[in-house]
Amino acid sequence: MRDSSAEQSLRRVLLISAIDGWCIALFAGFCTVISLLFGEWIGAAVGAAITLSGIIELRGRTRLGRGEMSGLDWLIRAQVLILATVGLYALSNLLTFNKAALLAQIMPELRNAITQLGLSMSDLELMLKPLYFSLYLTVIAVTVLFQGGLALFYVAQRTKISQALTQRPPPLPTDSGLQNQP
Repeated sequence: MRDSSAEQSLRRVLLISAIDGWCIALFAGFCTVISLLFGEWIGAAVGAAITLSGIIELRGRTRLGRGEMSGLDWLIRAQVLILATVGLYALSNLLTFNKAALLAQIMPELRNAITQLGLSMSDLELMLKPLYFSLYLTVIAVTVLFQGGLALFYVAQRTKISQALTQRPPPLPTDSGLQNQP
């Protein structure tokens, strides 16, 4: 027998949330560790918040898989938390742009590579602000597109998921408290 449209939607949401949750948790967790190793405390805090979002999404997926409709809210909250974290981080970097501090971080090897490309440091100074702003505005746009889009997708699936969960038979009781009887 073919699954209903509602059941297919539930399976799709469970698959997407598993892939997204694990990718976010693992990648952000890795970035958090790297940030800690380099003493980048802000990067570690941002990474930890995003790692937490991945864990929240996986937790919501587990709840949804057990038939709890509240799991969908967890999936949505995870996306909103990522969106807010990345958005605030990018916005704070845009508001605190400091050309002198960025130029001071350029290592001599990179300076040599820039001059070998036929660019001067004054050329780089002219391009620095537009490149910096383009980078962070792109990060914001991509985050809104992906995390915002995924949150909206989850919201749009609410009715079908509710139908699928009400159509499913109730879970069998566990025998964890029962002893083996002969």
